[in-house]
Amino acid sequence: MQSQASTILFGTGTPSALGLLKRTATLLVTLILLLEGGYFLLTGLLEIVNFGWRQPMFDQYKMYPHYLEFAFPENIIQLENGHRPILPILITLAEIHWMNANQILHIVVGASCAFLMAAIPALAVWRQHSISMPMRAAAVAVALIGIFWLANARMLLHGNELLHVYLPGLLVLLAAPCTQRASRNAPARWMTLATLFCTGAMFCFGAGVAAFPAVALVAWLSRVPLRAVAILAVGLGVSLFVYLWVLPSDDGVRQMLQLRPIDSIATAARWIGSPWVNAWLGFADPPLYPWMSADAQTTTAGVVLASSANGIQQLTGSGLRQAGSLLFGLTGFLMLALVVVKRMRRRAPATAIENIALTMSLFGAAISILIGIGRLDYMARLPDELFADRYLPWSCTFWIGIAILGLLRLDTARPAIRMPTLAAILCIPLLLYPSHRKWAGWGEAVYKNSQASAAAILSGVFDPRMFPDDASARHEDVAHTLELLRSRRLAMFAGPESSLLGEAVKTRAPDGDVAAVVYGLKTLQDAFTGEPAATFSVVVQDEIRWVLKQGPMVVLDAENRIRGFALPSFIDGKPSEPRMKLPRKKGFTGYVGNYQNFEKYRLGVLDPGLGLATVLADLPAER
Repeated sequence: MQSQASTILFGTGTPSALGLLKRTATLLVTLILLLEGGYFLLTGLLEIVNFGWRQPMFDQYKMYPHYLEFAFPENIIQLENGHRPILPILITLAEIHWMNANQILHIVVGASCAFLMAAIPALAVWRQHSISMPMRAAAVAVALIGIFWLANARMLLHGNELLHVYLPGLLVLLAAPCTQRASRNAPARWMTLATLFCTGAMFCFGAGVAAFPAVALVAWLSRVPLRAVAILAVGLGVSLFVYLWVLPSDDGVRQMLQLRPIDSIATAARWIGSPWVNAWLGFADPPLYPWMSADAQTTTAGVVLASSANGIQQLTGSGLRQAGSLLFGLTGFLMLALVVVKRMRRRAPATAIENIALTMSLFGAAISILIGIGRLDYMARLPDELFADRYLPWSCTFWIGIAILGLLRLDTARPAIRMPTLAAILCIPLLLYPSHRKWAGWGEAVYKNSQASAAAILSGVFDPRMFPDDASARHEDVAHTLELLRSRRLAMFAGPESSLLGEAVKTRAPDGDVAAVVYGLKTLQDAFTGEPAATFSVVVQDEIRWVLKQGPMVVLDAENRIRGFALPSFIDGKPSEPRMKLPRKKGFTGYVGNYQNFEKYRLGVLDPGLGLATVLADLPAER
């Protein structure tokens, strides 16, 4: 019996001490890698669930008039910042008509796409049993970390951006297996399906056009007949014709194209190197973000990252962000070129994971070329924009593919090469943690501001600090969109309480002990009316479940008229870390319209159906 158990666990014969140690180390490394990837996946998904922005944000204030003032189908074909996101707009319209523009459909669909973008390569490589278990675990960790690293928080938490990034990314990944199937049988059928996926990606966001060359090259390398690959070319031609010449505002798209090859390649390479800057090189003085300076002095990982980055900068005597990103980007391009050349010379069919990883890298590389051509002058004026968070997911997609392809290659290398590679991958999450943690806190802060903006508008207060006033949307755009939302009872105006501002209600004392602490009351001036207003914070210390079930939190004056609202906006006010649970938000941000110091205000919870408010606490005067 003991011999049988030994055979099952360790193979034939009794394992030697060295063999047992090796197998134990293999299992331990595999487990650690999977746990690291799982940590980023879990904290990333929970960040979306906890703090996905539930109010219109950024350039949505400029886009909603298109959806609400134009008739269908005219409202889905309008140009948006040089892009034609027809599929995301269809989801937006569904959310408007079925869910009162509450952003939930955006978040659910977008987060599902992000999850599948990580799961597809992770599952494909895990099922590749010809690869050693530690290398499979490393590739799984790379896929999960690359998608859910919270340096991508802006795109992960904004439902609108989720659809612009991860929906086309998912469609491209779905096209990758089609090329493998087309290399075996029914090439025309499978390449037609791949063309449909690429067309869908193109009409999700402008970057989606890169799907066509990426998938076409993978198909050619997979020995798909050229007549079937030509279906992609036809699809690209038709899509470009519609995109550039049929749909409205086509001149704005064509004018973005510029041809300066050397500058474009350098810009593309720096853009590809962006993840290395956001995770490491950006810590060199002067830092890419202000928080990096503080982190470099207070955390061990921050000290290591800043010291190493500054050391390299001193040795090279140049700006590390621009030079380092160029070096990393060119290295990435070279690695990709070597993979392509090797695939050209190999006759054996590609595996599923090879096709997926190669498609991801080629897709990211093609997008970088588009950026290098279409945004060349813009990036020359603002060079640090190459490292902006709104571009980062595409660069991460490139490196996910490169890393997986490299791991597949390294699996057959000597132990002297494999072991340092695995050790480096084990350390990468530790080096990514400072940015992962800080961007988690940033996401929470923006969520709080988002909820505060809704509370302000419900209270009849326009607090300019809570709304964009830049190229994404001006205050005039915001005011116009808010009026459209108000008139149609959408977004923050969807609840019945939105029409009760200024109305008198009945009041009562709470049944149990509800402890609500009001603090931080500050006065301000309404940017539009010039009237005085006030903002404050609330933390419900006890009975938060009861409070959240009752209804909206309101501010009452001495005559029991509703003068303001407070919305859940933060969890507990403690320093934020990536969350590992789904806590209730005990913190609220509120506003009072036409605030007067001499008046007495009380905080309550309203039952809109009964017109009854349960009084929780008095509002203190400003300090």
